[in-house]
Amino acid sequence: MDPISTAGPIKQTAILLLAGWGYNFYREENKLRADDLLIRAKAGGILSAARAHLTAMGNEWRREFLPPPSREHPFPDRSLVEQARRIDRAGILIEQVATMLQTAETPTNDKVWLRHRSERGLLETLQAIDTTLIDAAITFHDLILDWDRARLSDPNLDTVIAIDLKPLKAIIAERAERLTLMV
Repeated sequence: MDPISTAGPIKQTAILLLAGWGYNFYREENKLRADDLLIRAKAGGILSAARAHLTAMGNEWRREFLPPPSREHPFPDRSLVEQARRIDRAGILIEQVATMLQTAETPTNDKVWLRHRSERGLLETLQAIDTTLIDAAITFHDLILDWDRARLSDPNLDTVIAIDLKPLKAIIAERAERLTLMV
């Protein structure tokens, strides 16, 4: 028999509020899905903080090495301008990975798919992947915080950042692969 029709009016209202629209806040799968979104938002925030720190260091570098134009030097040194562009490109690389992370897919609540597979198992697997993702994001963030302004003068700065971001990209790719396999 239907659990709603056998319940009293107060319990019927509570059941309809909690599960009447097909969504139950207290199901473990829904908690895991919300945790997945929260963890990815936190990791994206960590990467955004790393980018903000890099931008602040880049602004200090510009004040030191790229003075305003003067009558004697109306145009800045081309190598310094190129280095400023490398710093900007490094920040863009960090932002791209943060965007990839925050826009990554989450398993949908598909009833046909749920008939054949366990959503909880997939979400627990994604949560384990997200834990390694947080560790990699914190490692990258701490690496950027340990830099000094002299490090920004490295002519391979954007390449170094791209190499340092590879573990994060690999984790995001593994996460996407798990979602396509749905296991």
